[in-house]
Amino acid sequence: MKKVIFSMIAVVIMAFAFVSCGNNGNGGNKGDAKEQGLVGNWYYNDNTYYTFNEDGTGLYMAYGVLVGNFTYSTSDGKLTLNYEDYTVPTVFNYKVEGKTLTILSGEGNIGSDTEYKRK
Repeated sequence: MKKVIFSMIAVVIMAFAFVSCGNNGNGGNKGDAKEQGLVGNWYYNDNTYYTFNEDGTGLYMAYGVLVGNFTYSTSDGKLTLNYEDYTVPTVFNYKVEGKTLTILSGEGNIGSDTEYKRK
C-alpha cells in the first residue's frame, strides 16, 4: 500500500514539473505574497496542503507525506515553485479570493481548477 501511495505522489510531482502556464489570476512577486494573502497554510483536505512562508519558502504535503520543500515567487498571475530536488520549476496560474486559493486550469495546465482553503 505504501508503494502505491508513494508511486501516486511521484506521478503527481512529475506531472507538475511539466506544467506550463497562461496569464490568469492575481500576481505580483515574492514581496507581494503577504499582501496578496498567499502566506499561510492552504488545505485541499486535512492531509494535503501547501504552506507558504513570508520569506519565500514553503512545503507541500500530500496525504500526510512531505512531497517537497520549495522556494516560490509570484508574477503576473503565475505561482512558481522551485522544489529542492528538481531542476525544472513548477508554474501554476492562480488566484486568491478571501480564504480560497485556486490553482487554475488552462493552457498547458493539467486537470481542472483546484481549490485550497485557509482554515
